[in-house]
Parts: sequence; structure tokens; C-alpha cells
Amino acid sequence: MTELDHLLWAAPDLDAGIAALAASTGATPAVGGSHPGFGTRNALLSLGSAYLEVIAPDPAQDLADNRGGRIAALPRPGLLTFAVRTPDLAGFAAAARAAGLSVGEPVAMSRTRPDGLRLAWAVQDADSGAHPDLVPFAIDWQGSPHPAATAPAGCTLVDFAALHPDPAPLAAIYAALRVPVAVRPAPRPGLTATLATPRGTVVLAEAGMGFAAA
Repeated sequence: MTELDHLLWAAPDLDAGIAALAASTGATPAVGGSHPGFGTRNALLSLGSAYLEVIAPDPAQDLADNRGGRIAALPRPGLLTFAVRTPDLAGFAAAARAAGLSVGEPVAMSRTRPDGLRLAWAVQDADSGAHPDLVPFAIDWQGSPHPAATAPAGCTLVDFAALHPDPAPLAAIYAALRVPVAVRPAPRPGLTATLATPRGTVVLAEAGMGFAAA
């Protein structure tokens, strides 16, 4: 079973990203914690059964050659990638290999919440080479409390889709991995999410396009 787990909205500065989302949605993401060794820290906003992760560089960590350094170089906040959850990372990896994707070893991760509770999980990447950040990684929470249950509420995910000028190959990958996300034709690759918020409809897009209220 594969379900949408969370969307990663990257912000070069965590506090500024939190403030921007709070201003546009009327809901303030809560600080989560740091990811040791990855150069990042986060804040979270529940979207129902999934959640929005504001992921940003952690100034307390070395940012060379890691995700934190990459996010620090973004010109503005935006959707970066997304994750699906499954209790079977090995099955996800096998399906990815069968679909012709490059697959590494699962990676153990953890962070400590502000209340002191340590969360531990594992992730599995799959890389098509041709679709950077549009192929999701899989996550197994391994019994840790799911962040959507404790993150600030008030927003719901109305629609989420991948965009691509040639949608068929990416849609075939999603079908092979059982990723429950539509792929729609668009002039350039990207991601788009529509949220129902206390301040109306908000559309998030990839870095470079930001977000808009409707």
C-alpha cells in the first residue's frame, strides 16, 4: 500500500518560510527539528492525512554537498519534491528497479521534536535521471507518530499533481510505483498543490513560481 505522505516546500530561510505560509494561509507551521547530517531543519503543517514540510537549511550544520546547501541556493521558496509512505520499502525498491530506476540503500533518519520525543524513520530514494525531484522517495515511519496528527491543522490538500511537457513516461513510473498522483501536461516540469486554507484557496508551485491565493 502506497499513500501520499508529505510535500516538501523548500525555503532558503526557515523563519521567513514559516512567515510567508502563515501570511498566505492563515495557519502557522510548527517548528519540527533538525535532520543531523543532511543540513536541514523543518516546520510542519497538517493537510489532513498528509502534511506540508517546510524544509530549510540548518545554520548549525555544514551545508556543503547536501540538501541544506542546495536549498540555501534557491532564489525563493517553492515545492521541491514529495514523499509517499509504505511499510514495504523493499517492495518499493524492487518496483523501482523493475521500472528501470536507480535505487540505493534505504537511509535511516531521525529528529527530536521540541517536546523531546525522538522520531525515527527510514527513506528509500528512486532516481529516473530524467525527472529530478518529480519521482518521490518512499518513507516508512517504523512506528513513530505520524507528523500529520500533531502538526497545526486548518488546511487541507484539495489537489496535488506533477507537471511535465511529456507526461506519459513519468505517469508510467508513477503507475509502476503505485504513486497516487496525477501527471498533467504543462510547458515545463514541476509540481503544484492546491490547499483549502482559512484564508481561501492557495496554490503552491515549484521554487521560482512561489504561491498564489485565489
